[in-house]
Amino acid sequence: MLADAEIASYADSRQARFLKSYWAAAASSCVVLLLIFFFYWAGYLAETGFMVVSGGIIVFAAFYYAMFRSGLNLKTGDPSLTVAQVLSAILMLTIAMFYTQSGARSVLLPFALMAFVFGVFRLSIRQLLCIALITIGGYAVMIGLLLNFRPHDVDLRLEILRLTVFGVVLLWFSVTGSYVNRLRKRLSESKAAVEELATHDPLTGVYNRRHLSAMLRQEKLRSDRSGEPFCIAILDLDFFKKVNDTYGHQAGDAVLKACAECGNQAIRPIDCFGRYGGEEFEILLVQTDLEGARIVVERIRHALARLRFPHISTDLAVTVSAGLAQYRPEEEVEAAEKRADAALYRAKAAGRNRVELESGDTEKKVA
Repeated sequence: MLADAEIASYADSRQARFLKSYWAAAASSCVVLLLIFFFYWAGYLAETGFMVVSGGIIVFAAFYYAMFRSGLNLKTGDPSLTVAQVLSAILMLTIAMFYTQSGARSVLLPFALMAFVFGVFRLSIRQLLCIALITIGGYAVMIGLLLNFRPHDVDLRLEILRLTVFGVVLLWFSVTGSYVNRLRKRLSESKAAVEELATHDPLTGVYNRRHLSAMLRQEKLRSDRSGEPFCIAILDLDFFKKVNDTYGHQAGDAVLKACAECGNQAIRPIDCFGRYGGEEFEILLVQTDLEGARIVVERIRHALARLRFPHISTDLAVTVSAGLAQYRPEEEVEAAEKRADAALYRAKAAGRNRVELESGDTEKKVA
């Protein structure tokens, strides 16, 4: 059920981005529509052309809006409908150029570039080149239709010159735009990697201490407002130094990774599990009192005790000691951490492989 909710949330977020892009394209279409009207008003565009182009722009805008609102776009190979929207815009501009007087036709060419740039940051070089070739072909067809229906309104040499320059510019945009798109993707990946390093421990992959501290401060503010409890658990792998001394540091790293993964899988999605430092881990258990937190940490203790490492040694097993503390309203988070740490030391002093609460109540070792 949770997985379905996460998928639905992701789909809604993605659809929201698509709609945002649509509204940007729709705004551009409105600008083009106003300029087309200005061409018609100035006498450079025939009335038939104005009616066809303005009607086409409105119909396409309504069609794509219906696609996004209904979610039908998600069933297509290109859910952003970028290619379709760019080609639709270029089709309308090509029709407008057909009905525009020869002397003013070149003024409309930059509008095609506007539509083309819309796809630069989303499409691959192959897609961009295909759109460029279709656009060039469409302009060539328009010249042929003009020669057939309005030969008096065609300066063939000028149109060929326009087509050549326009084609070169489009191809240049395709190559350059694809390069910019790749740079943007690399930048986005680098940013994600930096954010990952800023919040996650590079060895174990769980949250690092800095992120844990930030989450604790955030939960403190929420708890102070709502009055809901939360607990902090600090866990320490027992006799971990012996693992490094006996099997080597690489084996120790493997044990830490396995323990971190095990602990992270044992908590709820709303909780936060991270590496506190060395072989110590910290857990933020939200909307939970001491007894509820004890149950979770006991589950983790048992799960870690069942871990085996046959690739290192058949005799290798790990246990964990843990200290638990519940946050007290309006106190500093560090105070709660200090009580959890003190409880951890009591757990170690009492024989290890156990969970100790801040009150001094002890959950004894379970075989």
